[in-house]
Amino acid sequence: MSIPTSATTSATTIKQISVVSSDIHGDSNFPQGCQISPDGLCVLTATAADNFLRLYNVPPIATWCSEGADVGADAGASNNDDIMTEDKNGESNDGHNGQDSAATSATASTSTPTPSCPPWQTSLYAREGDSIRSYCWYPLMNSYHPPSCAFLACSRDQPIHLIDAYTSKIRASYRPYNALDEMESPSVITFTPDGSRIFASGFKTDRTIHVFDTAIPGRDCSNVLRLGKTRRSKDGQRGIVSALAFPGGGNGSGSGSGSGSG
Repeated sequence: MSIPTSATTSATTIKQISVVSSDIHGDSNFPQGCQISPDGLCVLTATAADNFLRLYNVPPIATWCSEGADVGADAGASNNDDIMTEDKNGESNDGHNGQDSAATSATASTSTPTPSCPPWQTSLYAREGDSIRSYCWYPLMNSYHPPSCAFLACSRDQPIHLIDAYTSKIRASYRPYNALDEMESPSVITFTPDGSRIFASGFKTDRTIHVFDTAIPGRDCSNVLRLGKTRRSKDGQRGIVSALAFPGGGNGSGSGSGSGSG
C-alpha cells in the first residue's frame, strides 16, 4: 500500500512510500480497506481470511524511509481533549506500539518514485467471530486519553462490538433485531460526528437504519429509520445500504446502496 508523506501545491509533486505488514500472510488474507485514527497516530485494518482487526501505530514520518532508521518506534498521541467513557473495569492499559499498513493512494500529475520501507508490525489484534463487514474509529479518539481509544466493528452473524484499542477487549455490544425478532448483522456502521450515537444499516431482511445510543449497549434502539416497505419496492431507497455518512456539522445523514440510490 502507498502512503502519501508530503505534497507541494496541487498537481505538482506528491511523495509516497510503500509499507507492508510483517504478519499478514497468504494470498487470500489481504487488508480490507483501512481507517486512520482521528488523531492521525494509528491505522486500523481488517484482513479477509483470518477475521482479524489489526492496529498499527504510525512511526514519525521522518524515520519512515531514512537509511538505518528504526521504523518500529513508539507512536505518540494527539492533543485532542475529548473523551468517551471508561473501560468496563475502569482500567486503561497503555499500550499500542508498532507499525503497519494502509492509508489512501493519492495521484498527481507528477509522482516521485516510491521508496520501500521496513515492514510495520501489528500493535494490537482483535478477532471477530466471522468475516468483518465494517469498522470505524470513535470520532473523538485521543491516544493521550485511553478511555477514548475505541473502535466499532461488525461481522457476519455477530452483534456490533465496541472494542478497546488498548486491550482489544469488547467494551459493549449492540444487537439490531429485525421484524421477526431475530438478531441481524448490519453491513455498514458508523458513529455520529460527536460519537453519541451509532448508525447501523445494510440488513438483508429490512430496509432500515438502526440508531443506538453509544452509552446504552444491548438490543434497544433509540430509533429505527425505515427506508421503504421492502428491499425491492419502489418507495424510498432501493437495495441494501452500503454506505453511511454525516455532514461536518452532524445535522442529518446520508446513505447509499449498490442499486445507485441514495
